[in-house]
Amino acid sequence: MKKFLLLAGVACLFGANAQAGVNQYVSAKLSQDYNKVKAKVATYEDGDISRAKLNKSLFAATHLAYGVRAGYVRGEVELNNSRDIKRNWVNDENLSLDHFRLYKHSFMANAYFDYLTCTPWTPYVGAGLGVAYLKADFGDVAKSVYNLAWQVMGGVTYDLNSHWALDAGYRYADLGRVRKAFEGGVAKVSHRDHEIMFGVRYTF
Repeated sequence: MKKFLLLAGVACLFGANAQAGVNQYVSAKLSQDYNKVKAKVATYEDGDISRAKLNKSLFAATHLAYGVRAGYVRGEVELNNSRDIKRNWVNDENLSLDHFRLYKHSFMANAYFDYLTCTPWTPYVGAGLGVAYLKADFGDVAKSVYNLAWQVMGGVTYDLNSHWALDAGYRYADLGRVRKAFEGGVAKVSHRDHEIMFGVRYTF
């Protein structure tokens, strides 16, 4: 049995080396987003701080990527387009707003490590760094910013054939915050994102 496992491991290693050439791919994913949004308004005169949690779950965020793969590692650039987070009325703790809206998009550079298993199944982990665009519109305050953003990912792919693969994974993204000073105080909105993603990948 030990000899069989050893031979299987050697065969898997040679198979991975045979795939070590650089391959290009494109991928597309849809995700279920669990947005963690916190708003805080502080006034200078009386020192009051008002907070609200504006968490919202949304479906149909899109993720488009182009990448290259060499053996166990992949590198890609990714464009993430998310639906706007909207609230017609906010009344949480002592913060009241007649409306709230947060626009969010990001462009990321990602690196992945694939655990080649000599089966159609390939688990992976990855991390990315890039730029996020956030625009917060709440009450009489509105501001847009570009932030440094980061993310970590994990998941598994299933190879249908030598070109097509199905992808299921998880992503945690930190897109930073929006800070806006106004007469009498300052408002801040921060955003974190948990996503369950499903998609396809085509390797050339």
